[in-house]
Amino acid sequence: MTFLRSGKENREIAIERFFPLQHKTRERDEDFQDFATLNACMFGFFRLSGKRTTKTTPLTTRWCAHANSFARGGGATNSTCPRKGRMTATAPTTTTKDDSDVNEMKKKTKVPFPHLRDIHAYEPTTFLYNPGELHPQKIKKQDWIRVFRMALPEFTKRAKMDETVEDADVKSEVFRERFEKYLNDLNENEDEKMNVIHMCRFRDECLRRLGFYDCFRTVKREENMKALEALPRVLERLEEENAGILELVKGVFAGNIFDLGAAASQALFTDGDKGGEDDISKSFFETRDTKTDVFVVNNFDALKERWNDLTRVHEKCCIFVDNAGADVILGVLPLAREMLKRGTKVVLCANDVPSINDITIKELEELVFPTLLRMNDKDNVFKKAIESGQLACIGSGSDLPVIDLREISEPCANECLDCDLAVLIGMGRGIETNLRAEFSIDRINLGMVKHEEVAQLLNGPLYSCVCAFNAGANTV
Repeated sequence: MTFLRSGKENREIAIERFFPLQHKTRERDEDFQDFATLNACMFGFFRLSGKRTTKTTPLTTRWCAHANSFARGGGATNSTCPRKGRMTATAPTTTTKDDSDVNEMKKKTKVPFPHLRDIHAYEPTTFLYNPGELHPQKIKKQDWIRVFRMALPEFTKRAKMDETVEDADVKSEVFRERFEKYLNDLNENEDEKMNVIHMCRFRDECLRRLGFYDCFRTVKREENMKALEALPRVLERLEEENAGILELVKGVFAGNIFDLGAAASQALFTDGDKGGEDDISKSFFETRDTKTDVFVVNNFDALKERWNDLTRVHEKCCIFVDNAGADVILGVLPLAREMLKRGTKVVLCANDVPSINDITIKELEELVFPTLLRMNDKDNVFKKAIESGQLACIGSGSDLPVIDLREISEPCANECLDCDLAVLIGMGRGIETNLRAEFSIDRINLGMVKHEEVAQLLNGPLYSCVCAFNAGANTV
């Protein structure tokens, strides 16, 4: 007879596995702080013309952007650059309260997610970014560089529109030129440690060093407000449909299409319907019913069997959420609501620091949860769950659109200790990272594929869906 260990037993096992790793992870975190100087980020610096709004800080900079890459755990290494030339230069920086928030986050202790089956074997990235010409992987380094290059215009546009940054039009061009230079340098030189985490970190740090702490904030707030207004209508229709796990999973896929970090979905967002609550709810269901039928990774039958086994409903689920707007509000929240109705405690784990259009813990705490408390959904499920603590949110410690689960915030890890289900939402957290991760608890990865290169590697079309379910090692 098979059964799932209780939440208490899982917690005791996790504690034994988790705390001996803290010291080693703290060492990685100390190394990681070295990146705050952005030693590898600048190729040639110049002072901005016009009214001076920045202070200059001397940096010793390597010619090669990616040579001083990160150790496996995310910290900077002391590896030397293939090109020995170095220069001393000045980099324009903007000191803001947001910068202080980022620095404070980086100083906090990072620890592993407590349910990694084997932290030493865990590799967060799913695909090789520099496989070499002789490697059978058909997507090569140049293809990944093109992925980041195609997304660059959207980042530059959002930075230029950032009203919180003085001289944003000039600084956005500085960002574009620096990141273009970085991509060109990657293309010309070998970097064995090139991967999606390093490239995302470089891009975000370049933006932050120029004062662009959250250049997607305006579009995120607009999409959050529209999705929150549409949520009651979406829930009402799901109730009318008597929606099951298939409809809920496909709803996650439909919401996940709002992703301004991918060129394909950027085009959909620009060209698509951006009307009011009726429009967004209509668009949401049209997407769910017409664009979510192709599963390129399909463990749905196993997921459905586990979901329908009411003799062992999960006690606690931690969901690592992805994008703001329809993604988290119309996709994830209805799934979470159904879990709450089954008696499962749900914790939403969100970025501490903004990255692209991903939802942050601050936005959940200051906008989403207060709105849920005021919303009159059927039986007041959200209101009762928030007030009782059955529904909660916490900062994951992440500042990227991808996640290395060896380095999450200590409060998040503590909150996850007694969970028996983890859900990883989206392409960044659930496909490009952690798709092959092995947990000691049940794990679900849900996301829509919005990069042609990822689709090819998974042997499916663009906008195909990933529904991965893996029963944990603690199921005996």
